Amino acid sequence: IGAATMDETRSKKADVITYTLNKLNVTDKSKVVMIGDRHHDIEGANQNGLDSIGVLFGYGDRKELEDSGATHIADSLDDILKYI
Repeated sequence: IGAATMDETRSKKADVITYTLNKLNVTDKSKVVMIGDRHHDIEGANQNGLDSIGVLFGYGDRKELEDSGATHIADSLDDILKYI
């Protein structure tokens, strides 16, 4: 599990993702996908060289996720299975 820190030394999504990848010793990013509902999630994935799935059953909308560069967009939980 990786998260932002209370002292804001790790507050950007990209930094949280980097921390988590390092903590898990991930070396093959092709086996990782970021699933998120806001542009912060997608941009963090892009900054870390990860594929992403933007989900439409959260707070963001299709335009936000597309404009952020989501690799895929899922309308439902079942849709996620098509991409992983």
